[in-house]
Amino acid sequence: MLEGIDGAGTTTQLARLADHLEAQGRRVHRTFEPSTGPIGRLVRSYLKGELTTAPGALALLFAADRLDHVSREIEPALASGQIVLSDRYVGSSFAYQGLASSPAWLRSLNRYARRPDLVLYVRVDADTALARIERRDGDRRELFEHRETLARVVDAYDALYCGPSPEWPAIVIDGSRLPEAVFADIDFAVRSVLSD
Repeated sequence: MLEGIDGAGTTTQLARLADHLEAQGRRVHRTFEPSTGPIGRLVRSYLKGELTTAPGALALLFAADRLDHVSREIEPALASGQIVLSDRYVGSSFAYQGLASSPAWLRSLNRYARRPDLVLYVRVDADTALARIERRDGDRRELFEHRETLARVVDAYDALYCGPSPEWPAIVIDGSRLPEAVFADIDFAVRSVLSD
């Protein structure tokens, strides 16, 4: 699973990793959250500002989408022998929905989510992410794509994945570098897991 704030480059790096693994003859399933399922589409409408709801309701929708995503897409792909690569997963709920909802409640909502075999946290600061978002999307912004919000999400991700005793094990990748350098670290981490 690749995690990181909007503009961190997780989507770009996931595509690159999937292409790289497929070129080696490995079967890969690419996916992302919010998913393409019915609940995920509802979440995306909210993120784009097309719908409004309470923050707690959004956290519930993300958790429901995750359970649907795992049963409908992730588990069948794993059962068929594919490597599943996901752009975002549980960590994103803790980082983003944790801005407005109790961390303990979020953990309860996500307690049945399958633990990933590997989490890669592509870390960038809010200014770097925002500059990338502006190059990509101009003035168009989704719900969380504002400097103050992104800075708070970085802090939440850091609390989850960084430091001497992180809550979830993850490999932290410096995402501020050129995409090739970021990918080299990602490739090394994935090769280490696949060789075990």
